[in-house]
Amino acid sequence: MEGVRRFGLALAIAVLVGVRAASAGDASAEVADAGVALAPCAATPPATDGPSFADASVSSDEPSSSSESSDGQSLKSLGEMALKDTVTILGAPLHWTAQNWLVFGGVAAGVVAVGYAFDDPMRNKTQAHQTAALDDMTRIVEPFGEGYSFAVLGIYGIAGYVFHAPDARETFFDGIMASILASGIITPTLKFVIGRDRPSQSTSSTVFHPFQGSDNSMPSGHATQAFAVASVISAHSEEWWVSVTAYTIAGLVGFARIYHNAHWTSDVTAGAAIGTFVGRGIVALNDRLRKGDGKVHVAFAPMVSDQAKGGVLIMDW
Repeated sequence: MEGVRRFGLALAIAVLVGVRAASAGDASAEVADAGVALAPCAATPPATDGPSFADASVSSDEPSSSSESSDGQSLKSLGEMALKDTVTILGAPLHWTAQNWLVFGGVAAGVVAVGYAFDDPMRNKTQAHQTAALDDMTRIVEPFGEGYSFAVLGIYGIAGYVFHAPDARETFFDGIMASILASGIITPTLKFVIGRDRPSQSTSSTVFHPFQGSDNSMPSGHATQAFAVASVISAHSEEWWVSVTAYTIAGLVGFARIYHNAHWTSDVTAGAAIGTFVGRGIVALNDRLRKGDGKVHVAFAPMVSDQAKGGVLIMDW
């Protein structure tokens, strides 16, 4: 069994190693597909009683510092890009248009419809029809929703930074950011807020305990991670087979979670949507930044008064 698992892992990684990411498509189209509004936002410094250091603002297109890498990217520019990704993706709902909210509502309604139609039937069928072949397959693919996905991104990182391949380097960075935001922040927050019981905990798919615990069922963290990485790899490649391979593995990760009675079908659907939207949005946003279409300005302003002393970090773009 262990030999089969290792062989499957080696085969899957070998397929992904062959992926050579191409440049991302039109950024505005990607943003529309992902349903993420990247509307500009201006921040106004608060009134202070002390001197302001707003003139110390830095822009993403300024000359890089001594931390400049041999590939033309500085640690400062990467940090600014990561900050912009975080603020834009997490703050996207604040800037959504009516069309964006309509898309969100449609996706949410789709998740509910999937739950109504498939949650109980899929759980019953997968638990009643388990085979040795499916046991092996699901054990091989499931880690691509955890550690294996970072191993794949690590391969892109090695190709990008050691062998100086810009496309691979961008895939690595975008994949890491999508993983952090989708799997590390958004999905865990929703798990806590929704508080849905796992199928292994309850015979009913409608048992919820909002704001209680963190190891809850909806959305699926494995599906979120798998689809976040798959969407980034797909967006950076123009080869159809790369997208098919990436999304097929991600889909099998979702199936494995249902097969192992860890998630309802709607949990996997929600995780897949989150991972895909965040991954595509990250690629579209960073493509704009790399082309110089967006700027990040960071400033620190001290706040001194009779009641309190401190400072404010201000960013506008």
